[in-house]
Amino acid sequence: MKMIILVKHICILFVICMSNFSNGAIITRDAFSLDTNTNIITGNGLNWTRWDTLAGVSITQALDLYAADGWRLASSDEMVGMYSNFIPGVDWSIARGENSAVSDFISVDDYQDLISIFGVSFNEFGGISNIIFGNDLDNDGAYRSAGAYYTDWDPAAGIYADNSRNTVDFSASDYSVQLIRAISVSEPKFCHLLLVSFLILIISKREKLLVSKKSL
Repeated sequence: MKMIILVKHICILFVICMSNFSNGAIITRDAFSLDTNTNIITGNGLNWTRWDTLAGVSITQALDLYAADGWRLASSDEMVGMYSNFIPGVDWSIARGENSAVSDFISVDDYQDLISIFGVSFNEFGGISNIIFGNDLDNDGAYRSAGAYYTDWDPAAGIYADNSRNTVDFSASDYSVQLIRAISVSEPKFCHLLLVSFLILIISKREKLLVSKKSL
């Protein structure tokens, strides 16, 4: 009986330790989720930065801040895949090419789902978001942008061709930079692992002691 009580106490302690990693909420829309504790989005097999995180900074500044942790600019295919998830009524595949573009009015529900996860780069007029991304595949020094915003009618969204204005050093208050990275799994803190290992060791020694007493 004492052993059962001890095991229960260890389980409770382990849950308390692990709860330190989940103080925030998880907001989910379709295949994407936002961890409000880290402000990092997960979806389509990648981590994504929110649009308010890097508002007003240039590509160079964003990569200086985040590249060391594995972040990079989102590619055209990755942006098309993300927009296709949130706004399926538009054929975003047309905008896969470096110099191609597509934009259209979208539903209020689709717009709200998108910004509930990604936020906005400029919090005025219901939300204005301009997002720089791409790989400069044609080596002209220009990068692409995407947008999502309210209009006098329905909301609108678009993925646009590269623009000579969008260099690595361009920044504006209503523009953000879209970074992505491979998903990294958080590991428990060392002190928590050490504590659990210590408790397991105590149980093991106690069991051996009980076995040795019974054999006497």
